Amino acid sequence: MTAPPSNPGPGPGMTTRHGLLSPELRRDLADLNGQYLDLGLGAEPGADPRFAWSDPVRRRLAAVDAATRARMASVPFALFRLVLPPEGGADRAPGIADLPWPVAGPAWQSRCLSFAHQAAFFARRLLDGAPLAASLVLDLATEARTLLAGYCPSEVAAAAAHPGLIRPRWPNHLRFWEWLESAARRDSAAALQWANCMGVCLLGADTDSGPPPQGADPRRRPRR
Repeated sequence: MTAPPSNPGPGPGMTTRHGLLSPELRRDLADLNGQYLDLGLGAEPGADPRFAWSDPVRRRLAAVDAATRARMASVPFALFRLVLPPEGGADRAPGIADLPWPVAGPAWQSRCLSFAHQAAFFARRLLDGAPLAASLVLDLATEARTLLAGYCPSEVAAAAAHPGLIRPRWPNHLRFWEWLESAARRDSAAALQWANCMGVCLLGADTDSGPPPQGADPRRRPRR
């Protein structure tokens, strides 16, 4: 009997996947998450709905060092939400003067608009190559996925300029952020896996401020 051929690994042009996202998508998502945390901590507390964390969550994040925050950003889901404008609502790209909140400064505001464009086109990229991941990673509703998938590039850019596109995830859920920070600070793969599982359990519960799932403990090693 002939032995089965050994696994040659990915062929030319193929990417090894870890979970739903390729390493390249994981890298880009971590970059977006890191930008979002940095921009949010530069916003005026309570003045900008794009970064409307509760005061306890904001204080917690502000106390985190840069290295720990970078590890927090590496989770396999977005730390922000995308709320697409209603159909036909992305026709006119608003200027800075149209934004319904105080402007922190031209340079910071430009970074926010750049981030929104990057996030919108990242979402479109997920929809083109990994539609299931778009649902889990960005928590996009079916209607939003359908709408975004039908946009041409200029419409994606117009949606990105909409002031309501970017919103925080779990803005009141202090326990989630505490768990994520603790896992990232310890730089423990097992603890980060627990935090990832907790985030997955909270998908679709962005306004929830309750405790983590019953019986979960970030210090315990997850079962394999």
